[in-house]
Amino acid sequence: MELLSHHSSNPLEVGSSDARNNVYNRKYRASLAQNDAFSSDPIEGFAVPDDVQTYQDHISRLYPQHPAAPLMRKTTPTKRARDLDDDDMSEDELATPMKQDHQIKQRIQPAEDHDDESHEEGHSDKDEANEYADDDDDNMSVDTVETDEETTINDRTPEERREIEEEINDLMESVPQLQEDYRVVDRLGTGTFSSVYKALDLHYHTKWDNTPWLGHHPPSSSAHYQSVPKLPGSKVFVAIKRIYVTSSPERIRNELSIMMDCLCCRHVSQLITATRYFDQVVLIMPYQRNEDFREYYRSLSMPGIKSYLRCLMAALRDIHDRKIIHRDVKPANFLFDPRTGIGTLCDFGLASRMVPSKPAHGLCLHTGWTKQHPHGLNRSLSDEDKENVRKMQREARTKFTAPPEKVGYPDKDTRPVSKANRAGTRGFRAPEVLLKCSEQTGAIDVWAVGMILLFFLTGKFPLFQSNDDIEALMEIASIIGRKQMEKTATLHSRVFISNVPAVAGDGISWRDFVIRQNPDIYEPREPDLQCYPFNTAAYRAWLQQETEKTQVPPESSSPISPTDMTTPPSLTTIKPNPDQYSESPATLASAYPLISPIQHALDVDSAFDLLEQLLHPESTKRITPKRALAHPFLAGRPDEDDALPDDDEFVPHEPGKGVCGNWHHRDDVTEEMRVRVKVRCECGECDGVVKEEFRTVMPGEGIAIGREPCEFHQDADLDF
Repeated sequence: MELLSHHSSNPLEVGSSDARNNVYNRKYRASLAQNDAFSSDPIEGFAVPDDVQTYQDHISRLYPQHPAAPLMRKTTPTKRARDLDDDDMSEDELATPMKQDHQIKQRIQPAEDHDDESHEEGHSDKDEANEYADDDDDNMSVDTVETDEETTINDRTPEERREIEEEINDLMESVPQLQEDYRVVDRLGTGTFSSVYKALDLHYHTKWDNTPWLGHHPPSSSAHYQSVPKLPGSKVFVAIKRIYVTSSPERIRNELSIMMDCLCCRHVSQLITATRYFDQVVLIMPYQRNEDFREYYRSLSMPGIKSYLRCLMAALRDIHDRKIIHRDVKPANFLFDPRTGIGTLCDFGLASRMVPSKPAHGLCLHTGWTKQHPHGLNRSLSDEDKENVRKMQREARTKFTAPPEKVGYPDKDTRPVSKANRAGTRGFRAPEVLLKCSEQTGAIDVWAVGMILLFFLTGKFPLFQSNDDIEALMEIASIIGRKQMEKTATLHSRVFISNVPAVAGDGISWRDFVIRQNPDIYEPREPDLQCYPFNTAAYRAWLQQETEKTQVPPESSSPISPTDMTTPPSLTTIKPNPDQYSESPATLASAYPLISPIQHALDVDSAFDLLEQLLHPESTKRITPKRALAHPFLAGRPDEDDALPDDDEFVPHEPGKGVCGNWHHRDDVTEEMRVRVKVRCECGECDGVVKEEFRTVMPGEGIAIGREPCEFHQDADLDF
């Protein structure tokens, strides 16, 4: 009898070469090393003493600076039960000799772990020995075990590895200009219209000017990591997207055009360059380390969920300001690293622009995008129009009471055909998409974000698995109720009729739905000490402080309650860094009881309030990304220590906008952006006269951020 489905998320279905099995084996070996031999084991253990001595002599030569190396050469090894599977794992280049019992620290590699670029360069046996020495000086440090980014393909099965290698060879033969500049090392994923590969940029430090796509995000911005250049000499990885030849030229042009317009947007995959060879088109983008959503959505803490949504909402705010709809927001298209709290929105293959629709039959009863109302505004109806709406609703309610044999649709439907963009992924389409709204806005992306928050809160993913648009509408209606669905349909000049008993008249709130799915929602999750923000130095110091408080209370004091705890470090002082993270030691597992149930309950209630606004069925009333970033759940309350600064300070403006917008203009002939700058003459004959000149800027350059001018107008002498 099968109790679990055959799926990659099922731990019992993990292949023998899957990285998660390596994680288990590594933990298992570490556990054996820390425990004494079982009483039933032979006194001499399972290993032949001579073999052990030979092995330790070999290790002492490899790691001469290891503290235990002299002991290995002088003493007889302690007899210990040996893991018979160690020989199978010998190819693991990260395997290291174990310490004595009092020195052992567990070396953990998260599932689908990815290596820090700064850690790849110059990692030698000597470095590894020094890491052990550092442990003796600082008992808070833990060795970080990571998979080399260049060899991740070795974690795959032989069959999959051969398949990927064939694809890589075909890619390099089909686009020969890639061979000089990139070395493809693995495949990141495949989709309906493209495949994405990981490659090493061979000339990042010597050949390319990376400033246009790096941007100039300030250090206080969550997107500052995008603007930080890589360390000289470090290895830099990129993502190469190969678009299939079955994609239409217009689709490719649209994706490239939109990605060009999204340069400098926060937490958005930046377009480094693109190239074409005959019918082959490839896009080059920065590589973003990430983990599968299924690996962390049930364990991610509230601070981690907040970081996830902040990054995603910042990305949506910036692209919506440019009148761009992503249309396919889902976990697979948001590359999030739970260890750093950094996420990047990618895959603009289905993205579209918000353009006014042509008047047609069944025009929606709301406007499209405007600067003041990004999600549209309900139209003012005349008395005649209002009466027609009421008439349609009365007829719909009459049909609702009809017997089942009268329910259906005409065999020969003579009604005018309604056309609308329905692009998206099953389970993430907003009601207005399912109802074929002709004035779609960025609200459809916000609905998808609400679905992701729903996954976090319920601990279930996916939730909706409809086969068509009608089933998808019924899934939503079964929660929000028939009356609300009728009102939503009316907004888009549609009629909703259903006599399905499961669709109640009033429905329930999203809060009630979550509590039914997850009754333990108010119970704090056990913190994953390898994930942001618990793996930051500030949080570790605070947790250690609180641990000492609870372990050694004053004699005259009463037990410490959650309300007596000091405030955890503000997230305003913990800046995510994708190139640097540390794992918290297992000795801080006692931090779990220190998580205030009161604060967790407040966070859950605040998350429920945001969820109701994200999943409002009427698009015109759905919260905008700008307002969502100011919501207490994401921004904190103004009177609290962890309140974040106003997001307006970090918004990258459109080209030619911002405080220096008057100094930018678009060339009437070439349509290139140009910037007017003041420069001081250096001819030596005119005493340094200041003059004006025009410069052509590359896409991504000349972007003003917040209330600051762009990089061309940072000179304090300029008068704006």
